Amino acid sequence: MSDTMHDYWQHALAELSRCPARPEIESLPLRSTAFATLYGVRLSSLGPYRLFGYLSIPNGAGPFPAIYYAPKYQSVLEIIPQGTANLQRSRYVTFSLAGRGQRNADSPYAAMFPGLLTDGIDEAASYPFRGIVADSIRGLEFLLTRREVDPARVVVAGNDVALITAALGKGATHTVTAPALFYRTAELAPKTQAYPLEEINDYLRLHPARVPRASRRFTARSPTSTSWGWRCGSLPPPWSWLGRRVHCSTRQRSSL
Repeated sequence: MSDTMHDYWQHALAELSRCPARPEIESLPLRSTAFATLYGVRLSSLGPYRLFGYLSIPNGAGPFPAIYYAPKYQSVLEIIPQGTANLQRSRYVTFSLAGRGQRNADSPYAAMFPGLLTDGIDEAASYPFRGIVADSIRGLEFLLTRREVDPARVVVAGNDVALITAALGKGATHTVTAPALFYRTAELAPKTQAYPLEEINDYLRLHPARVPRASRRFTARSPTSTSWGWRCGSLPPPWSWLGRRVHCSTRQRSSL
């Protein structure tokens, strides 16, 4: 990891640490069930920026294993992912967080989907994903404060943001991730017309003079055959060093 990348994230984390979370929790009876109680949660992150999440806690004696759904690449926030059996909430504490730009956390910044991936991409300091990663880390920090959570069984689930959260944050014991944004971007984007990677193609068509710079930024390299999930360079700056921080995150399997 270069000093520049180290400093980039250390500054973001230091900034986050100076911002109190100030959680506000409200019961949501309409979405509670006979086996779980749902709460709406508001938290502060970098900015300060106010976030929103859904916290579901099983009825009964805990502590319970927890699943943290890191901010997704979509506008709508779900309690649990669509298609997941609602009975999951009877066994696990679940917490799903809307990062800045998503619905219920879209003031003052309302993200475009598609569009977020390349919004402000030319400036690392103001790139929205710097804040979104901080938001995700703040969500994990909040979840770990709950007495209902078993800290020995905490899953972070989602896309690249989940992986980055596990690398930079503390407390995740398992990571379930399907990277779709920053993994081999330069190699995969020209082969698809599907979003979100089509955003990269849109961006380069709109700004052809920036192709050489973008190509350097989105350097594509294959995963190594070692136990490390990704090698440095698989993710574009400011993400490229993260592969050295997460050991087997995409391969880990365990029962909770």
